[in-house]
Amino acid sequence: MASSAGESPVQESQPRREWLLRCRDSRGELAVCSIGVGAGELGVCGPDDTESFRLHPWEVAAFRRAFDEAIAQVEADLAAR
Repeated sequence: MASSAGESPVQESQPRREWLLRCRDSRGELAVCSIGVGAGELGVCGPDDTESFRLHPWEVAAFRRAFDEAIAQVEADLAAR
């Protein structure tokens, strides 16, 4: 069955609810971590669900601020090499 002008019947769900990221497990092996959103909360799961935590809506901004500061410090450390 042909779709109408430019619309595909195969589409990602919107809005996106999960992001998969490459990471390393405790042994340094390549693994997958995930960030998921549901019911207004943000959840982060480490490889094999060994480490996970959930942030309530009022905690997300503080997490973002801390994560941004940590990224800036990593960049400064790398620039100082």
